[in-house]
Amino acid sequence: MRAHSRVTGAVRLVLATWLMASAVWTLADPVGAVERQAMPMDTVLPVAGLSFAIGAFLLTGFMSRVMGLLLVAMGVWQIAGFGISAWPVIEAALGAYFALRGGGAWAMDIYVQKMQDRVRQRTINSPESS
Repeated sequence: MRAHSRVTGAVRLVLATWLMASAVWTLADPVGAVERQAMPMDTVLPVAGLSFAIGAFLLTGFMSRVMGLLLVAMGVWQIAGFGISAWPVIEAALGAYFALRGGGAWAMDIYVQKMQDRVRQRTINSPESS
């Protein structure tokens, strides 16, 4: 396993933990979250729910590229709707990184890809394909 794959995996796990923890914190105190995040209540709760779901998928390493695209979309939407702040920019940047690189080490994507490659190889090498 390469070092950059481990770094990507570690960043994915840290981001997933942060997304899930911040979502739980927001859902535990939605009124305080509205004041902290300067977003209306009807926006804060769906963003928290989506953050938790993305964090859960990233934690398992399943569909990391798709979750990366969702992070980019959510970050850009927050920047466009509520102004530039540090977290949406970081969120969009990390989302783009995952969309381009995948989940890194310990990601389900790697194992699914290996399984698909084995099936393709068996299909190519089978006597019926000749």
